[in-house]
This record gives sequence, C-alpha cells and structure tokens, in this order.
Amino acid sequence: MEIPQGRPSVQTILEELTAFPHRGAATANEGKAAELLQGYLSDMGAVVRKEPFDTPKTYATIVYWLTGGLLTGLALIPVTGVAIGLVWYFIWLGWLYFNWRYSFITRFPVQHTAYNVIGRWPAAGATARKIILMAHYDTAPISRLYSPKKQAGFRLSLIVSLWLMLLAGVTSLLEVAGIGRSYISYLRYALMAYFVVQAIMSTLGYWLKGYSNGASDNATGVAAALATADQLRQANLPDMSIEVVLTSAEEVGMIGAYQYVEAHRKKWNRSQTIAINFDTLGAGKLTVVEQTGTAELIRYDNAPTRIARQLLKTEAFRDRAQVGEWHTADFDSVWFVRNKIPVLALCALDESGQMPRIHQPSDTLINVDLTPVYTAIELAEAVVREWAQDGQN
Repeated sequence: MEIPQGRPSVQTILEELTAFPHRGAATANEGKAAELLQGYLSDMGAVVRKEPFDTPKTYATIVYWLTGGLLTGLALIPVTGVAIGLVWYFIWLGWLYFNWRYSFITRFPVQHTAYNVIGRWPAAGATARKIILMAHYDTAPISRLYSPKKQAGFRLSLIVSLWLMLLAGVTSLLEVAGIGRSYISYLRYALMAYFVVQAIMSTLGYWLKGYSNGASDNATGVAAALATADQLRQANLPDMSIEVVLTSAEEVGMIGAYQYVEAHRKKWNRSQTIAINFDTLGAGKLTVVEQTGTAELIRYDNAPTRIARQLLKTEAFRDRAQVGEWHTADFDSVWFVRNKIPVLALCALDESGQMPRIHQPSDTLINVDLTPVYTAIELAEAVVREWAQDGQN
C-alpha cells in the first residue's frame, strides 16, 4: 500500500525522517523534522499548525530531580524531622510519573520548547464525528535498560524502585520517631546508595551515546498515521473530521500528548470521537494493545479496541495481527484512557512480547520491516470504517 502519486510514500517518509541523526525533543533536529512533517501535511491538503509546549529535553532531567530530591530529604533526616515532608513529596512525584499520570516533576527546570505538529481536514457538519490519528516523532535517548536482556525486566525494575521509594519514606518516619535508630540509619544510607546507582545506570547510555535514530520508534508510526489519514481522506466518509497529531516529548514522559489532550479534550464529544495511536511498528507482529501500566494497570476497553479485536478474527487480519500487552513504559494514548476517550493503541511486538532495538543504536532504517506498518494502516482504516458504519445504523 502506498500513498497515491503526488504524496510521499511510506518509504519516502521513513527515509527522510531517518536522514536526521536523531529527532530528540526540543533539539534543532526536532525543529527540522517538524518542518518536514508540516510540509507533508500541507501537501496532503490539511490545515496545519504547530502547538508549542514546554518540556525537559530528556527523562534524565526528571530522574535527576527525583533522585536529588529524595537524597536531599533523606540526608536531612538526622538534622530535622521536617525533611520527612520533602522525602514524601518526591516519592509522590515519582509514583505519579512512573505510573504514567501527570506529575509536576515534568515542570521542574530546565524547560525547553518542543512542538506538536497537527494537520486537520475538518468536516462541514457541526455534528461530525472526529478521528484522531497520532504518532510521536521524537526519538529516545540510548538506554541500557532497553537492551534485549533488560527490556523484559523493565517493569519489575520500576516496581522495585517504586516500592523502595516507599520504604525510604517509611524509614525516614521511623528514624525521626527514634525506632530502631542505628539499623534504620544503615537502611537509609543503603537506599540512598541504591537511588544514586539507579540514576546513573538509567541515564548512562544517553551521556555515552546520545539519541537513537528512531526508525522503528517512531518514524514507522508517523508514516502509518500519515498514510492512514490519506486513505481516509480519499474515502470521503460522510461527516468525518480527520486530525493527524504528531507529538514530541513522548520519550520524556508522553508530555506532548498530555499537552494536546489537555488543550483540546473539552471540545470533543466523547461519543463522536476516537483516536488511534501508532507506535513502533518496525519489527514483529502488529499488536492491538489491551493493557499497559506499571504498578497500576491501564486497560484499553473501548469501542475502537473492541472493533479491532473483532477484525482480528476475520480472514483479512487473522494471521497478520494479534492482541497483547505492553508494560515497558507506555504510549501517548495513555492520556486518552485517563480521560475516558476511546482510543486504539497499535504497536508491533516479537514472539517474546518485546519491541526489538528500541532505544538502541541499532534502531535504524536498515532494520525496519514494513509488513506491520502496512498492516497497521489497513487495520486502522478498517476500524474507522466499522466505527463510522456503526454510527449510521
């Protein structure tokens, strides 16, 4: 499947996006990539705009603030009991952030400007249904935590860290209360050392190797979103408003998507709106995501996901796609789930349920398999057609 003549093909989009060494949020390369995406959308006849927002450049900033805040509070425990408040404040910020909820830690310095790129094909009717096609275009820092050996244990590592943060809070309370003072002090020092090591190990790859090229994660998603939009636009579905949302700072904590949803959700009629998120489609089998989350489970139980599950039982998709779960970080679509807006999340997973090469130097175009990209485009179009048909009955 290709975008019709005169439009950039999936292959062309991938080649041009991956020609940048990376597309890190709020970097010069992100700005150039945003201009390229604006050009694609303009050529497709969309009304195009860029929406700026503030964000840290990488999650390293957030990790260091969380670690520094915890260490400061724990270090001050022998000096003043007031430090308990500081410890628990950063525990709460960390718990929110790593369970993919809004956390004010994302607003801590240093902030930079990044951009969501949005293209719209509005419908004439005031009661038009709305389809939002999303993908993030920023690329991730290199991380050893996403290596093939570490990726499967990523969720467990996060859960352990979260529980150790809670243990640090309890430890500070016990020490101030004078309960088991000497043993509790040793435990506090051990926890402080653990948090320092975790902060170093989780960000070392970035400082040594920078960003990934991001071919699969997520140039493939961008290409799929654009191709799906063009297919739907040509289908001339009645009373259907189409919006392509290409977000930045997903790799920082889905910040661009959060800003987009917060800015626009009050205008949406939930019964007339669905979103489809495309993320990392370059290796493995197309997967309809049913569940994500760290300590807290996030379930995708909504109209477009149910339609997709039914379509997977048909001959067209039975052997080409699957349902699955993803608990290694999360997707931009999490904010739609949080706000009870129907959303379908699509990615590609291998036989072990992992995304090969993400956040690694090997995430380059030469390693991309286009099969799940084209399957995602077909499935997304089929879901929208079914949803539109259901609305007319």
